[in-house]
Amino acid sequence: MRDEFYYILRKCLLSRKDWVKYQSNYLRYQSLKAEADKRRFRSNIIISSIYSLINLPSAILNFLTKIIQYSEYNRILAEIEVMEEEISKYNKTLINKRRDDAKS
Repeated sequence: MRDEFYYILRKCLLSRKDWVKYQSNYLRYQSLKAEADKRRFRSNIIISSIYSLINLPSAILNFLTKIIQYSEYNRILAEIEVMEEEISKYNKTLINKRRDDAKS
């Protein structure tokens, strides 16, 4: 029999899946934005070098932020796996209980 925890897990799982979908689109957008920034200074190397030096602290901070975002994304993917395994345990026990009831 399914208890309240099962339904909480299902609700959590659905919200995590929505978040992963949103985050995946956001990370794709960020990579496109980075590609556009690279193309902007392709023709002039001097301006590109000066711009990079001026914005070095921001670039480092953006890099660290990107690492944190990808880490969070992978953590949520792992949580989804664990939640799906736990939900499948509930489904297996429900199927086994029905089989036992049918045999009786």
